[in-house]
Amino acid sequence: MAAATVTEEEASELKFSFFYCMFSFWSSGILVLVCMLSEGVQVFGRVLHSAQFLALAALFELAKVWLVKVLSCHAPSLSLPNATPTDSKPVRGPVLRRAWVRISRLWVRLTPLAHLAKGIVLLLASWVLIVYITVCLGAPVTGWWTETGGFCALLTLLTAYPVLLVLGPSTSSLSSVSSSPVDTSLAATLLLNSLCALAGSWLGAFPIPLDWDRPWQAWPITCCLGAVAGHVLGNLAGAIRTWPKIASMKDHFGHPKRKFV
Repeated sequence: MAAATVTEEEASELKFSFFYCMFSFWSSGILVLVCMLSEGVQVFGRVLHSAQFLALAALFELAKVWLVKVLSCHAPSLSLPNATPTDSKPVRGPVLRRAWVRISRLWVRLTPLAHLAKGIVLLLASWVLIVYITVCLGAPVTGWWTETGGFCALLTLLTAYPVLLVLGPSTSSLSSVSSSPVDTSLAATLLLNSLCALAGSWLGAFPIPLDWDRPWQAWPITCCLGAVAGHVLGNLAGAIRTWPKIASMKDHFGHPKRKFV
């Protein structure tokens, strides 16, 4: 049976989805395994919402997306829209006109920085939304603000942050993921990862009110562990979903698919 033909853009998206899921699965899985065995559940759960870990996780996600971008040749990821001046001729005329033209050209050159600022604002807005939903679902209202803020920052890094890095810092990127169809597209993969992380954090809240009298039954240790576990499983599911489509492609990895008799 002939392999389905795909465009170069679709091929790069598929490769990006697969490599991103595999790198995320192995790196996060090894981190969870090593830290759980060496530090224990309670210590590792507290580390997950600490400021130092969140900063390192943000830098690691940035480096991971860059590496996958290089391997898959996915142009949109880690790219900021850049506009070039339409007119580069010398400016002549009155002083006010020359000043206005130069300011307009400077503003066009600063377009990438404007989009970067927009991405930061969207990231903060996503964090505020997650804080609001978390409090509505039962997070402590008085006190524990550091723990709640750290937990919501972890969820933001696992959901909105990869979307903005991969698809671009815009509201359309977030909306395209939330409304993506159930297929093997890149947006669907990011949606699956986000939903698994959110579901894992929600399931992680169940042990907190139980009368087991364990030290790790404290907010938000189990929720952080659940979010990371959901992240790991979501990336594994994403890699499994995209692999059949990649295996059926020809001439996108530099050699045709071999047939064995």
